[in-house]
Amino acid sequence: MLPDGVSLGRLQGSIAALASISPHFTGAVRINGPKGAGFILVQNGNPYAAAFEDTDKNLLLSGDEAYRHLLDRPSLNYELIAYTAEETEAAREASRETGCLVSGDGAKPAARTRLAETSCLDQIALQPGVIAVSVFHEGFGLQSVGSADFDQVAAVAEDLLRAGTRITADMEMGNLSQMILETPGGKLIIAPYGDLSLCIFAKPDANLGLIRLSIRGMQIGPA
Repeated sequence: MLPDGVSLGRLQGSIAALASISPHFTGAVRINGPKGAGFILVQNGNPYAAAFEDTDKNLLLSGDEAYRHLLDRPSLNYELIAYTAEETEAAREASRETGCLVSGDGAKPAARTRLAETSCLDQIALQPGVIAVSVFHEGFGLQSVGSADFDQVAAVAEDLLRAGTRITADMEMGNLSQMILETPGGKLIIAPYGDLSLCIFAKPDANLGLIRLSIRGMQIGPA
């Protein structure tokens, strides 16, 4: 029995794409769909256990076999469950007892190659409710995905980030990670991204938790 953890929300996409969204995620990826159910357990972005029951093919997979099977699926419906250190240890022990641990070479090399080529902006844009994503610098858009005209707001967004950075410094709140503007018509998330700035335009009902997780993954970068 795996720990309950804390749900961060539901996503749709490939398991390989998850690493580009949140490369330091710790917890469980719970898969549930018409063709089967299972899980992948992850610590600091590294998978350590997996299991999957493929009802379509009447297969019960565990460990490396389950992980490779799920990694090869182009799209899955899954839920992210965050674990504490204690929950991670409990999940690892439960996986050890049931034979679900993944070896260090559980992922196929080809899958790793696809992951390295995955665009972080594309993955954020695929999140439910996201309309468009843009990276800009000094008021000029460098790369955009989706349908929105960021040219009109890029300079103002950077001014807001600079103002927010000054406010957090004056209030001794630490470094600014994200700013959110919310209206009945939508949500705009602005965040520093190295020397650049990141802007995400989303629908009013978009899951902010998942979007913020995606942004954090980009800001931290690969381990």
